[in-house]
Amino acid sequence: MKKQPKPVQGIPRKREFRILASVIAIICVITTQLSFADVPDRGIESLSGMYQVASSNDPLFPMDRQQEWFLDFGKGIHGGVTSGKVAVSLRENPNVTVRILVWQYFPEKKALLIGNQTAEGSGRAVAKSAWTLTNDSDAIFLVRGRCTIVLARAAPEDY
Repeated sequence: MKKQPKPVQGIPRKREFRILASVIAIICVITTQLSFADVPDRGIESLSGMYQVASSNDPLFPMDRQQEWFLDFGKGIHGGVTSGKVAVSLRENPNVTVRILVWQYFPEKKALLIGNQTAEGSGRAVAKSAWTLTNDSDAIFLVRGRCTIVLARAAPEDY
């Protein structure tokens, strides 16, 4: 019977050191990913003011060389308010058509509904459509099915 060599106490062997380092690295990666998962997604918090439709393949906001669409959410999302009125403007130079619609944002679903008011002052609106909202630092994306609308913050000289 062969005798098993005794492990050297104190200083780990190279192989054991590599395994230990790998295990520590894996634990660090997993805990980092879990800590990011604990941070809630804030969603859209800055949906306010005037936006210009930068691009759209949505039939509700058709893009034409002679047309420009603007959406003015006014104060928008603020202080827990997630609904209001939106002025939807279609500029076909030199004519401008404005419709006042209502909107509601559902942060848990990241959904924006825009619809018609059924009567002046009525709390009952008829939804025209619902979009999922995403954003980056430069734009807001409204997505429904295969349709996407890109909203860019409108500069004062744009409208």
